[in-house]
Amino acid sequence: MVKYFLNVDLKDGFIPDTEGLDFVDLEGATAEVISGMRDIIVDHIQQGETLALRAISITDDAGHLISIVTLADALKGFLPGITMPSLA
Repeated sequence: MVKYFLNVDLKDGFIPDTEGLDFVDLEGATAEVISGMRDIIVDHIQQGETLALRAISITDDAGHLISIVTLADALKGFLPGITMPSLA
């Protein structure tokens, strides 16, 4: 198991993950991030709330950036026929 930290990038700030989670590999961490982001998106749509989430960065226990999962990444294949522009 590898400990990864899932840091949340919002439109108005950044929330660092101080505890981390154990995953078998990066693919497992990325799948969890995508699933979580999709849940957040659905919740915000159902509540009629503005979505502040921009991305989640995955870092290792030394703080090195391993991957960034954007909203576009999370929505790929989730909303058939809809393409997401880059938010960069």
